[in-house]
Amino acid sequence: MEKAKNVEATPRRAVVVGVDGSPTSDLAVDWAVAEASRRKLPLHIIHAFSYGYPKTKTGFGHSVDDLRQIARGVRKDAVDRASSANPDLEITWAESAYGPAPTLVVASETASTVVVGARGLSAVHGVLVGSVSLQLATHAHCPVVVVHDMPTPPPGAPVVVGVDGSALSANAIAFAFEQASSRGVGLTVVHAWWLEHVEGAAAAAIWTVDWQQFAEEEQTLVAECLAGWQDKYPDVEVRRHSVRGLPVDALVRQSESACLVVVGTRGRGGFKGLLLGSVSQGVMHRAQCPVAVVHPTKELLREGDDRTITHEHRLPVPPVRDQT
Repeated sequence: MEKAKNVEATPRRAVVVGVDGSPTSDLAVDWAVAEASRRKLPLHIIHAFSYGYPKTKTGFGHSVDDLRQIARGVRKDAVDRASSANPDLEITWAESAYGPAPTLVVASETASTVVVGARGLSAVHGVLVGSVSLQLATHAHCPVVVVHDMPTPPPGAPVVVGVDGSALSANAIAFAFEQASSRGVGLTVVHAWWLEHVEGAAAAAIWTVDWQQFAEEEQTLVAECLAGWQDKYPDVEVRRHSVRGLPVDALVRQSESACLVVVGTRGRGGFKGLLLGSVSQGVMHRAQCPVAVVHPTKELLREGDDRTITHEHRLPVPPVRDQT
């Protein structure tokens, strides 16, 4: 007899996982079960579909009854997989005909985390991150974890977090420390900086920049970002990795030996109105491990870009060497 219960509303603080029967969906269930078990939270499984999905070989040939039967099968398989992994876990489930992305965004309003596979059954061949995971990461109200079909990380693999000194990265740092502490692993803080031009100076004079001093200022910025967090999580060993390079490249390299990469949605270079930044999208596409996308608080979003790039967080003008 199935112990899991059907509920309409997402339980508060539940770990939510969206399922569709695809291989990465199964991996997302495994990740969500481990997360809920470790943090002692309930697991809520959602299978959401829309009429006309999934496709058959001959087109959109399923009747409404067929779709609901398929949905029941997908949901039941996911519940069975989760129950087998942890029979003592509190599991609830729901089915929806309102489409995956809208349903999961609504669920994120009361969830602690929403977990999805990087690609689902409707993903176009060659697309590394599906439309559902991208829409969810853009609009969710809680952290979203996107699980890729990658090898299991080695025991003790660290959590990696990308920081850029903006106020909007605070939630990502908090989530990363919590993840590292709950897993009993270290935290690698990655700060990569790259300038195409020097603000306030002629591009032709970029060779005059004192890059060593600029790197030291960037490292100070990272230290300011971490202030207080290491006191709150003394059990987490922190390694700082500050490098002159493209942020996506630096984070992807670190993901090769990580259990999780955490990124914010927008940072120091974000454009007003852009909900998901280029760095977070790039990491979601290319990372070699699960990726957590963490939104800033609503207060920061309301105060918006004026606070995001305040004077103390503004990209500093690189120091220029004295010319003699």
